[in-house]
Amino acid sequence: MKNLGFQFDENSFNKLFPFYILIDSNLKIIGLGKSLSKTFPSIKLNDNFASTFEVKRPYIENSTTDGLKTIIDQLVVLGTTDDSVDLRGQFQEYKDSILFVGSPWFISMNQVIEKKLTFHDFAFHDPLLDLLHVLKTQEITTQELKELLDRINNQKKDLKRDQQELNRLSLVASANENGVVFTRPDGIIFWCNDAFLKLTGFSKEEIIGKTPVEVGKCEFTNKEDLNKMIDPFFKGETFDVELVHGRKDGSYFWTKTKGQPILDSAGNVIQYFAMIEDVTEKKNADFKLIESEDRLSFLILNLQTGVILEDEDRRVLLVNKKFCSMFDFEEEPDLLIGMDYSNSVEDLKRFFKNPDLYVARLNSILKAKEPVYNEELELVDGRFFERSYIPIFRDGIYKGNLRSYVDITLKKNHQTLLQNEKEKYSSIIANMNLGLVEVDQNDCITLVNHSFSEISGYSMEELVGKNASDLFLTKESKEFVGTKNILRTQRVSDSYEIQIKNKTGENRHWLISGAPNYDINGKIVGSIGIHLDITEQKEQEEKIYLLSLIAEKNINAVVISDAQGNTEWVNSSFEKMSGYTKEELVGIKPGNLLQGKETNPETIRYLKDQISKGQPFNCEIVNYTKTGEKYWVKIQGQALYNKKGEIVRYFAIEENISNKKLLENQREELVARLAKTNKELEDYAQIVSHDLKSPLRSIHSLISWIKEDSDKAFSEQTLGYFSMIENKVEKMDHLIEGILTYSKIDKENLTLESVNTHQIIQSIIDIIHIPKHVTIAIKNTLPILMADRYRIQQLFQNIIGNAVNYIERDPGYVEIASEEYVDHYVISVKDNGVGIAKEHYEKVFKTFQSYTKSEHSTGLGLAIVKKIIEAYNGKIWIESELGEGSTFFVKLNK
Repeated sequence: MKNLGFQFDENSFNKLFPFYILIDSNLKIIGLGKSLSKTFPSIKLNDNFASTFEVKRPYIENSTTDGLKTIIDQLVVLGTTDDSVDLRGQFQEYKDSILFVGSPWFISMNQVIEKKLTFHDFAFHDPLLDLLHVLKTQEITTQELKELLDRINNQKKDLKRDQQELNRLSLVASANENGVVFTRPDGIIFWCNDAFLKLTGFSKEEIIGKTPVEVGKCEFTNKEDLNKMIDPFFKGETFDVELVHGRKDGSYFWTKTKGQPILDSAGNVIQYFAMIEDVTEKKNADFKLIESEDRLSFLILNLQTGVILEDEDRRVLLVNKKFCSMFDFEEEPDLLIGMDYSNSVEDLKRFFKNPDLYVARLNSILKAKEPVYNEELELVDGRFFERSYIPIFRDGIYKGNLRSYVDITLKKNHQTLLQNEKEKYSSIIANMNLGLVEVDQNDCITLVNHSFSEISGYSMEELVGKNASDLFLTKESKEFVGTKNILRTQRVSDSYEIQIKNKTGENRHWLISGAPNYDINGKIVGSIGIHLDITEQKEQEEKIYLLSLIAEKNINAVVISDAQGNTEWVNSSFEKMSGYTKEELVGIKPGNLLQGKETNPETIRYLKDQISKGQPFNCEIVNYTKTGEKYWVKIQGQALYNKKGEIVRYFAIEENISNKKLLENQREELVARLAKTNKELEDYAQIVSHDLKSPLRSIHSLISWIKEDSDKAFSEQTLGYFSMIENKVEKMDHLIEGILTYSKIDKENLTLESVNTHQIIQSIIDIIHIPKHVTIAIKNTLPILMADRYRIQQLFQNIIGNAVNYIERDPGYVEIASEEYVDHYVISVKDNGVGIAKEHYEKVFKTFQSYTKSEHSTGLGLAIVKKIIEAYNGKIWIESELGEGSTFFVKLNK
């Protein structure tokens, strides 16, 4: 079967109508049958028809295009200029031309012999020669007549067999979803299917007579891709090529074109068969994948982390610039691709402080093939690297590994510096005159210094591990400190006064500067407070300077300004953060030095407004260091008043939140990437849905053909099985469509328009299948909603269809009604079907949940309904009784 094909090319047409004439709209002869050319050798292509032939019967005045069209489908007799032989036949319209098919009107065999014609110059169905042979019966022997009749009969049998095969192939090609074309050996198309017309947008008349290149070539068609098709074609070979194909409207699409030559018994190409598949979606997906791979490759190559990717044989698949610079490779990364890297362990050990340990550990990692993260390595030159190793498996088979190296030298040096600073400040804290206390999240004391021990009256051993509130505070003070502890969890620092009882029960006044306490990862682990016993100094105006001493030890930046906002004092953290010294800041408003081009003017106005009113301020703002480096700070501040209620100074604490802002930006970028990934998954769902539906339609078509061709050969049981298969295929098609619809509901923007639900439900009743025993009635006029027309139709078509499908009672009925409320409508759909048990009320709205054996159910209809209603912030519920029927109530806002 696969070696057979259409034989309807120009040669085949000549066999059927060897005396045809094809005339264009200007009466030029643009086609001649081979036997006609042999009979009238003086007639050439492009001759004027009216100058060469005359219409003898029926009579017309002028042999014009319009005149010829008036005698189409009639018996026509044509005379020729040499007046030796007439032609008889009929005219037919063909595209924009006129086709004459007929034969010579010979009256004797002598005329046939004079024209040097043979039997093969006539169509097999032409009775002319038979008639002429009858006239010359005396010249033909009985044996010759028998041979002639046998030949004619055999030809008729061959023709019938070829015609049957042609019909079958035509049916297959016509029903194919891909485009199919047949061409002559010279590339001229003489047949195509409807799918090809749909793909290209051309009509059949616009395609027949042209080559595939003339039809499909556009400005985006690549010449090299075109040659991959043309060269094999003219060599009589098969081809399989992907290229851009143009459409009639100027657009284009990607095709996968497969060509196959059709050979005669002698091995000569007589036709070409080509199948054209639209692979635009696949190509777009491939382009996106290539773009993603290019972006990922570019990102890896330019990472500040050294990366090397090896295959299972330790050959380099990918290496980036940072890796080469970290290990002093002079070659470009591209030159290392494909290199055997199995000896690299020995080659690189010279870089490390303990080379033997490096070799042993890396060999152990490669052998174990288990992930290793952030393993620290010390190098001979004083650098420190962090190494991570990730093995790569595919289907459980080891395919290579990815190793990364991060230079953490600065981080290590910073940690060492921090440790030194910590030890230095620990000595200061232990001996300073201010009491320092650290508490955990439960207010239990974890650290105190000697000064706190003195002002509290407790020894260090008596304090550590005790609850600070229980030890020092009254009930009222506990409530106050509780609010401060809440502020610490919110990363807020502040200062306050509180009355406590020391070990001897004496009431004392403490001034406390409290702040959140962080671990090395920036996580809040408790609070840290600096305590000053101000019992004797409470009434003194100098308390502001004591507060500055407390602020000096605060891990956050602290600034104190006068009533006009000019800086009086800053702590060392402020100097370190801003890069300015105290001397450079004193007497100047901080904003004049720190604010720059990216500082938000609204935030500046907010600060000025709050300070002018003497109110607390809390905001985030962009500042600039002395060297012009931008950083984000969170500022919390308030005014300080004297006994008369007058503002004497302002106190502000600044926290550097640049890292936090960086994380926020990274999170926004991640959200954007996730949105893009979701879009690609939606596109992928569309492709998968199309690919799933295509074989289902093919199965359905094949079963239909089998039943049509051989229905009498099958038993009733077999035909029943075929019907069951068709039902299952249709159900699978509905299920795929339902899944696609369900997945797209909340992915598409809903169009709001005025929707008449009465008209929509009436149209649903008109188009869905309603069994004869079921009646649907609309009880009252249904409302007009602002919604998406398509979604509303989906909603009610699923509910009404669901009701109709599960009514077994005769007579059955479905009643639709609505009620209006202040801000919403409730539309009900009531039936007298099988009903739903109460325990299934919620489950019926879940995907793939069906509680009947009905063949109509896909388990998605009511899930789609619920999803649409939720998209409109509506509500759906059920009232039902088994065996009596169900009522679905839909609440939709006005």
